Amino acid sequence: MRWDQHRFAPAAGSLVCRVEDVPPDNGLERNLGTPQAPFIMVVFRAGPELCGFLNRCPHAGISLNFGDDVFLVNDSDGERDVICPHHSALFRLPSGVCHDGPCVGESLSPVPLEVVDGLVRIAPSQSGATAAPENTAPVPSSGAQP
Repeated sequence: MRWDQHRFAPAAGSLVCRVEDVPPDNGLERNLGTPQAPFIMVVFRAGPELCGFLNRCPHAGISLNFGDDVFLVNDSDGERDVICPHHSALFRLPSGVCHDGPCVGESLSPVPLEVVDGLVRIAPSQSGATAAPENTAPVPSSGAQP
């Protein structure tokens, strides 16, 4: 599912967090909805960039974290993966593509981000566009625009 097809998807421009809120070695989970109408996403660092996804494994439809803001992020050979704690699927960051485990070739659902003045917001996406790189490209965490 594309993020903007989620029934509780927030509007483009919605505030996600501050850049400094995203830990260097973990993810940051955010509910941009309400408890009754949740839109739960996660932001990760991938080198100097930030990338956002719905917090949902495509294999089992369950969250990627063990608990509040506790994700298994692994750095190996210059690459960064997030590991689904339920079935050990490995998702490469910043693309979100599974390269090992039960859902190889499937992807996390990207949420486009933009950073302006140290604030991370949901970036506008083109109407009807698929998850194309220009809509989902990670943004430099320094606040510069790609």
